[in-house]
Amino acid sequence: MMKKLKWLFLMLMTLLLTACSEETVDTHEVPELEAGQIYAFFVNTTKTDVYPVVYTLEGTTTSETVQGIMQFMTNEGSTMDYQNPIPTGVTYLSNEYDDVQNSVRVSFSIVYDSINAESLMFFKTCVAWTVLQLEDVETVSLALTDLANPDEETATTVETFDRNSFTMNFGDRKGFKQTGTIVLYFANETGDKLKEYQQTVEISNTTSLARLVVESLIEGPEEKGYMATLSDEVKINNISVNDSICYVDLSDAFYDTSNPLKNDIIVYSVVNSLVELPTVSKVQFLKNGEKQMFFRETMPFDAIFERNLDIVEQEEE
Repeated sequence: MMKKLKWLFLMLMTLLLTACSEETVDTHEVPELEAGQIYAFFVNTTKTDVYPVVYTLEGTTTSETVQGIMQFMTNEGSTMDYQNPIPTGVTYLSNEYDDVQNSVRVSFSIVYDSINAESLMFFKTCVAWTVLQLEDVETVSLALTDLANPDEETATTVETFDRNSFTMNFGDRKGFKQTGTIVLYFANETGDKLKEYQQTVEISNTTSLARLVVESLIEGPEEKGYMATLSDEVKINNISVNDSICYVDLSDAFYDTSNPLKNDIIVYSVVNSLVELPTVSKVQFLKNGEKQMFFRETMPFDAIFERNLDIVEQEEE
């Protein structure tokens, strides 16, 4: 498996170096691996690509080996060529290996306010891709515990990766890509409740996750049993996240009264979907950069909105 991954990485780097123009790819020579070695993936200084650093495996068990990898990736300092993939605000805690499922769960604590989306994406990719090189590991789960969340039931989020989770597109103008799942809230068939909807998307280091969420709401659901909440004429004027608040500036079509759905279904479709992102806890709506007193002339709209699960349809047990 290590030889296969090494060959794939070298092949892709060769193809990308050939296809891309001069200053778009990190042209460093990929080091050769010897027995008992893997690549520990760091981030290049321009944050456009991963940077492979040779690491010699340590430990007699898989859990001990992963422990050594995490210590190396945490303690290895930055150089002129690369920087540490584990950003400030993320702390490695422990790992557990399941020899039946050939899976490893790596646990971290995290302070989301100190990490931007780009650093978070690189962190997940570098850690998962590094550990997945181990021959007896088929899946890697990253468990992130939010230190700012006092609720034990919701503080920890877990994301699982396998070797098909990444589109091996490192080094081109678009940077890296990976597939992931976002949680959206569309209306149910009767339009009186919101209904959770999971959508697989392709994410790159240039992707704004908040924009991707709203764009996906505008595109609407692909499965039956759901109803779109936003018109396909809605445009995103601007969207940004600051101090866990997502500021969403949408076009006039968002306020059009021709949408038959109730106000709270439309508004909380956007709010609940955005708050599913780990970097967002509240939403502020704007129109042409300014707060609006009312949504469609009746719903108070100038406040900051938080998650509302009361209008979400609950699955039958």
